[in-house]
Amino acid sequence: MRFGAALLGAAIFFGGSAAHAALTSSEKGQIKDFVAGARAENAQKVRALVARTDLAPEESVAALAAAVAPVAFTEQRGIFLKELAFGGASAASRPVLVLSAVKALIARADAIYQRYVGGLDHEPRAVQELIAIYGWLDATIANAGTPTSSAHDASAGIPAATYEECSKVLREHIDQQARWLKGDGVIPDTVSRLRAQAQVTLIDMLPDSLTRRVDAADRLALKGARRTMLTDWGVLFADSGKLDDAKVERVRQILQRLPGARTGLGLVYAGDARGGTAPLRARGLVTYVVPGAERYPIADEAAPSSYDATTSAIAHDLAVVAAKRALDSNAELRLQAERDAAAASGDPARLLGRPRAPSVEHVLGAAIHALMTDAPRTIDHSFARLLGSRPETAALLSDAIGALAAFPAEAEPEKDPKAQGSKIELGKATGWTTASAISLAPNGVALGFTIDGHAWAVDRASPSYVVMGVRRDGKSVSASQLSTKGVLTDGNRWSDSGYTFIKLRGTPRVALSAGADKSAGPNVKLLGGGVDGFDAITVAPPGPDFVVEGELAVREAPGGIALRASPTKKGFRGVTLVVAPGGRTVLSVVDEGGETSLGAPIDSPAGPVAVKITVQGTKVEAVVGKATLSGTLPDALGKGDVAIIGKRNANVEIAGFTLKRK
Repeated sequence: MRFGAALLGAAIFFGGSAAHAALTSSEKGQIKDFVAGARAENAQKVRALVARTDLAPEESVAALAAAVAPVAFTEQRGIFLKELAFGGASAASRPVLVLSAVKALIARADAIYQRYVGGLDHEPRAVQELIAIYGWLDATIANAGTPTSSAHDASAGIPAATYEECSKVLREHIDQQARWLKGDGVIPDTVSRLRAQAQVTLIDMLPDSLTRRVDAADRLALKGARRTMLTDWGVLFADSGKLDDAKVERVRQILQRLPGARTGLGLVYAGDARGGTAPLRARGLVTYVVPGAERYPIADEAAPSSYDATTSAIAHDLAVVAAKRALDSNAELRLQAERDAAAASGDPARLLGRPRAPSVEHVLGAAIHALMTDAPRTIDHSFARLLGSRPETAALLSDAIGALAAFPAEAEPEKDPKAQGSKIELGKATGWTTASAISLAPNGVALGFTIDGHAWAVDRASPSYVVMGVRRDGKSVSASQLSTKGVLTDGNRWSDSGYTFIKLRGTPRVALSAGADKSAGPNVKLLGGGVDGFDAITVAPPGPDFVVEGELAVREAPGGIALRASPTKKGFRGVTLVVAPGGRTVLSVVDEGGETSLGAPIDSPAGPVAVKITVQGTKVEAVVGKATLSGTLPDALGKGDVAIIGKRNANVEIAGFTLKRK
């Protein structure tokens, strides 16, 4: 039988106990039948056979293992085994029953590994069964009763010596299956949840001691930031090993600054395989995070070169956990955050960050994520929107700082005893910064804080707590004090630096601001808000032939520049240079009848790119970085305006916009 070898190890433990009696073949057959049937009412009959005082412990283990190893582990069989170990009159024999159950299930697990020794990662049903086995051991044995974060429940009737024996069985099993279960090296994604469950089960199974976390890290062969998280906080960070230690260290630093997310946390699982019939189980809470290409959370701004999308995605998930903990701890803060989230109404122009769902936990979590990414830019961004008649973003900023302050940074020995208010650590482009002297309203929202040498005060009073204004260092804030230049506003007309743009169609939000280069034109930003087609704003050219220049950046959705544009019933006609982020850039003629490409498209640039477009007679040439697109215009496009265009949620920015006669 394939599982025969798995039973050899199950027959020896407790040293050399002398056998006083032995089970008959008939009794062993009954045990197998009862285990195979998995009817809970028969568990007491098996208990009466394997827990006999005249049996040597190894006899009990061997009999139960022989019955369990050949049959698949199911939810019903888990109920049966729990009844065996904890039901009825099991207390006196519980140490033997518990260890027998652990040995038997490990024998079943070994049988599965032996069967699929060449390709377990291609056997999803086998992987799910193994996860279910380890999960049962964690939930039913390692965490029997109501354990605390640092200790087993003594009233569950499992002595420390039994936990020592059980953890030894599990440790030896992990060593034997080290290819799949030990360490933090790279493994296939399909078995990453399996390793996570096995490792956290060993951690939870270890007997209580001051060195339990260090012992666990040693026995699992964890290294670097993963080891530090376990030894410092008792949190296992589990993944497929594809995140290098530098990225895991970044996650550790983020988690260090989100004490609310760490509260009661046992396992952080980073991976795509959330599904399956066997959920991950741990003594502490299990948090799922998904590494991926997270968009920069400050919607109106370009991501700096230091921005890492992978760890940012994990940070976003952890921020949502932190938000939930804060809201659960303060009903008044939850009520206010719900009002502020509703006021933002899912509008990206009012929200802070990029919520993944409309719930208050996700809306507030997105705001916390923005603060953990770059707090100075987030603060400037929020108050710039306030100056642009968008107070909802500032309200969410106040809520997010209040939520973080619900779990302030740990006290430091050098902290000034005269300092007022709590403090929290937040992110910035090149590291971390501290927000201190945080003052809170009775409902938990932040009314004031100090960061980077400036004291900010948010004017929001009871009972509505609507944000009415903000002060920096005692004075009302002005646009000149903010690094975010050009506040996006609704309207029909926008002017700056000698240029005036008029709304052509849609519901664009637009900002014009003077550029750093005074010899060039303004910086122009457009955020698309329309539900169909392109939003567009136009500026009149100096003549029929002209040159448009600037540094073009398009994010989130397609956008770009239109030339010789004029309105139609359903949109506009003209020639367009459209950049699709992550896709292609194409020069086309558009009209009511459709779109015609002028030549082959090019790959869209990854970031801002110098653009120079020349229109002369019926010829158009667009130089995009080092690429050139050109074509011939139809006679119908003999005149028209220059337009900045963007589809819904497109963030189009042209730095140093210049329009000259050719």
